[in-house]
Amino acid sequence: MQTIACSEAAFAVVDVETTGLNPHVDRVVEVACLRVRGGVVEERFSTLIDPGKPISPAASTIHGIYDRDVAGAPALDEVTPTLVRLARDAIVVGHNVRFDLGFLTCLTQMRSLCTLQLARRLVDAPDYRNETLRRVLELDVDVDAPAHRAATDAAVTAALLIALLRCHMRKTGQDSLPALLETTARAVPLERFTFGKYRNAHVRSIPTGYLRWIVDEGFENWPDVRHTALLELKQRRTLRPQRFE
Repeated sequence: MQTIACSEAAFAVVDVETTGLNPHVDRVVEVACLRVRGGVVEERFSTLIDPGKPISPAASTIHGIYDRDVAGAPALDEVTPTLVRLARDAIVVGHNVRFDLGFLTCLTQMRSLCTLQLARRLVDAPDYRNETLRRVLELDVDVDAPAHRAATDAAVTAALLIALLRCHMRKTGQDSLPALLETTARAVPLERFTFGKYRNAHVRSIPTGYLRWIVDEGFENWPDVRHTALLELKQRRTLRPQRFE
């Protein structure tokens, strides 16, 4: 990778609100993208999206978007050119970016950075939700939209990214984009998972079969999760030695 300073790199911070959590069956109902460079938001874009299917009541309870709100809104395909333009020559950023890219397939071929994973490596916090990190780092975010809307969450993630870039510089003395991406890619063990049927359960209490499923499924985009499962399985002496060669 060409050596480039983080302060000179472009980042496209994205966030989506959806009809549900499964990108194979659910659809986007709102999307936001902020292009950031040098600690400054250069351009903002957000819009409601017509998902072409009903929004589940559970999803509406979280983000406050209902079928009536998206009536007449553009389809995702109609705004794809704008998203691709904003992300051109940029690093795509999201807080748990794997989730956002699961719905924004037009951006999956671009390099990405997860602020959730980066924060775990740089910040001591009770948890790593966007709203918690906003409070811990005292992020100044100027948005009119309510919480759990794409524009608000993307703005918080952009402010978090800028704070984490400064933190990385202070801790490492490096303003190097490859060094930043290497820091993010390096897996760290977790005490708890934040997803699935064992959400918030301590890793030591999670059944061996579930940990083996995580390992077998790959979870390449969640390196902390797979690394944690491997460590715990090794401790339980349930994996064959060659898995650790």
